[in-house]
Amino acid sequence: MALGPRDLSLLTLPVGWDAGELEKIRLADNTPYSEVAAMVNASLATLNAEIAGDPLWSMLVSYQADPTLEYRVGTSNGFEVHTEYGRPDSKRADMTGHMLPLQSFDRRLQWTWDYLRNARMSQIEADVQDAIKDARDLFRVQVLKRLLKRGDDSGAAMGLGSGGYSPGFATAAASTNVDFVPPAFGGTSFDKNHEHYVGHNKSGSYDATVFADIVEELLEHGHVPPFIYLASPSNEASIIASTGFVPVGDPTVRYGALQDIASMSPLYTSSGVKALGSMPNVEIFTVRGMPQHYGFGFKTYGANSQRNPVRIRVNTGGYQIEAIPDPHAGNGNYPLANMMLFTEFGVGVGDRTNGTARYINNATWADGSPS
Repeated sequence: MALGPRDLSLLTLPVGWDAGELEKIRLADNTPYSEVAAMVNASLATLNAEIAGDPLWSMLVSYQADPTLEYRVGTSNGFEVHTEYGRPDSKRADMTGHMLPLQSFDRRLQWTWDYLRNARMSQIEADVQDAIKDARDLFRVQVLKRLLKRGDDSGAAMGLGSGGYSPGFATAAASTNVDFVPPAFGGTSFDKNHEHYVGHNKSGSYDATVFADIVEELLEHGHVPPFIYLASPSNEASIIASTGFVPVGDPTVRYGALQDIASMSPLYTSSGVKALGSMPNVEIFTVRGMPQHYGFGFKTYGANSQRNPVRIRVNTGGYQIEAIPDPHAGNGNYPLANMMLFTEFGVGVGDRTNGTARYINNATWADGSPS
């Protein structure tokens, strides 16, 4: 796995590109093509490092190349009273498992040879910036889509073959092909209809009972506070108005000694995440692209920890977006004319107990559609 930023040793041109020849070919403003290639590489290196080290996404996800997961489920095992001659029954854990999806995504920049001969560097930069925006959006949407989808992913198009399934978090047996009985904890046992996709008939407004239920849902599986809740910016006002809400500190304000401030740092990221404040045992962030009235609560175990709720499948080499010549166009004398961006990853669930999705506009759950 190759997480983390690219360094100078990785700033190389694709196979089949001649740096010397590119140096001879220039844009209309006298910028050599080699500088265009270097700019694209630098932009992608920055994006890859941003996603791998994002202060929120890294707390939600972890990565693996293995397409499978296997994990313990609930059983009725226990200790027996010892007797002098008796032998206790042998007991074992029950297990189940699922697969993780893998999809390929690409985006062609579609520069023609004539355009490259006459373009200015600022025009090329605009195209690259637009592609980087699309790549950043792709990651966000794929992650949020998995958080808000109760049913399984399946099928060859998802990299799961004809019989593989990639389920969501704990849900009723009728909603998944991979039944899951969460392991018992603290004297509480569960069945295969235990549900983590919860609707609240709150007419689109949060209150303290929603957050209390999120806390209880995670506590009963052995996860301990503080928890994180991702909400839609459209619901910010009702969250702030909830009884017990404490705002995050504003770095531009000097507060008095009697002012309560959430014990979390102000956070604004390029992925559209903002720290809002806290409810008891819950740190709340708004995430652009989260649909109105939806949210997701979870426990983080640290940056890219395997105990985090979301598991992202990647090929050997780790998550990355790379620039390549269009394989369908041939190398040609002007490979920049056929440049495309390519990435391959799939978003699944790692710990099916460590996450609870919420919909506050109806008592009946309906999958959300992030943007």
